[in-house]
Amino acid sequence: MRKVAIRFGLALAAVALALPMMAKTDKAPKAESKTKNATLTLDAPVKFGSTMVNAGTYKLVIDTDKATLENGNKVVASVPGHWQEGKLKADSNGFETTNGQVDEIFLHGDSSVFVVSGGEVSKN
Repeated sequence: MRKVAIRFGLALAAVALALPMMAKTDKAPKAESKTKNATLTLDAPVKFGSTMVNAGTYKLVIDTDKATLENGNKVVASVPGHWQEGKLKADSNGFETTNGQVDEIFLHGDSSVFVVSGGEVSKN
């Protein structure tokens, strides 16, 4: 009878120790999975995806796989892409272009760069 009580106590202790681990989920959001918002000022027209965007101040909204420029509540342009780790934190909000086409977008204080599909992070 005593052996049964000891085994039962050990089994109960093992279950009690395992419960917190079973309750933990692996679906913790990454920092990059959150939507990021910023203000972006364009000094000259640029091509954002297939859309030519005029100079002005826009709200930039970046999700996990898409960047969108908005003017008020109106979506001006949207491009697919992905986050890639950069080397340094950005000093300001901005973007890199090739021949007037936006290739990558960086946000102040963030070392990650949003690479527009078809573009690569520069190795400077």
